[in-house]
Amino acid sequence: MTQEHEMDPNASSGTGAVSLAACPLPLACPTPIMNGMKNAPAVLLQHDALYPAGQLGTILRDFGIPTEVRKLYAGDPLPTDLSEARCLILLGGSQRTSDIASSPYLPAEVQLVKQFVDQDRPVVGIGFGAELLSVAGGAKVTELRKPGPTPQDPPGDPTPEFGWFPVNFPFPGGTEPVVFGMVDGAPFFLWHRDTFAMPALPPPANPPPPPARPPTGNVLIASTRACRTQAYKFKNRVFGFQFHFELTQDQIEAIVDTRGKAEGLSADQINAIKADTTKHFPRYQRLGAKLVQNLVQFLKAY
Repeated sequence: MTQEHEMDPNASSGTGAVSLAACPLPLACPTPIMNGMKNAPAVLLQHDALYPAGQLGTILRDFGIPTEVRKLYAGDPLPTDLSEARCLILLGGSQRTSDIASSPYLPAEVQLVKQFVDQDRPVVGIGFGAELLSVAGGAKVTELRKPGPTPQDPPGDPTPEFGWFPVNFPFPGGTEPVVFGMVDGAPFFLWHRDTFAMPALPPPANPPPPPARPPTGNVLIASTRACRTQAYKFKNRVFGFQFHFELTQDQIEAIVDTRGKAEGLSADQINAIKADTTKHFPRYQRLGAKLVQNLVQFLKAY
């Protein structure tokens, strides 16, 4: 087992369904939500050596928040008590949600995240981590495909997003405090074949009459041209982001090299993405740092 504890010395003390019932994980549930959590670390769940925490750990420590990285792919354990984490951050990965059932740790991770979501405790999912978050919230993850000519027609060819894409922040979700300072068309790094639906509250026993709609508890925060649901907020403290904002330039280039070859991209395509990385990274880094700061302040995690 390998564990990485990053403490600030000055800090104050693919597709497919999974059965949540099939992966029990007994956890203690302190109440109220943040009672006794002030000294607990932000726990970052890492699924793949290619997708580390990037600048997340540095920024969190700058806010005096202790962090703990659990490298699940290397055998590190999941938290067994909710009081072990003031918040969960689900990092990216090369996996797809169709891999959940065959994974030695993903079923238990989904069950852990479900308990956080059910209690509206702070969770942030990024990339594959956001797909896991949607599954834990009861939403579907499907392959990203071109829409059919009409809503009744089947979807068209797959349209994966590999590389740099302009991200928009539509109203009203684009006014959420977590994306304060973001600009429509800002370039962010994406690497995914699937797309997630937003988790939603169960329908009320007595729904309002039409045209009123029952509350869903979610809001769309960001979109790209090919992928409508790039980011969402669910309840008050649960956030999923398909686009990456945490990675360093070296980490992005490692993903492009390794995953580009695995996805069958040509050398010219890989080099074009690398050129875009050099072009866009300075702005991406600034916006990513701002987004993390927004999340910390909004979640009141420090």
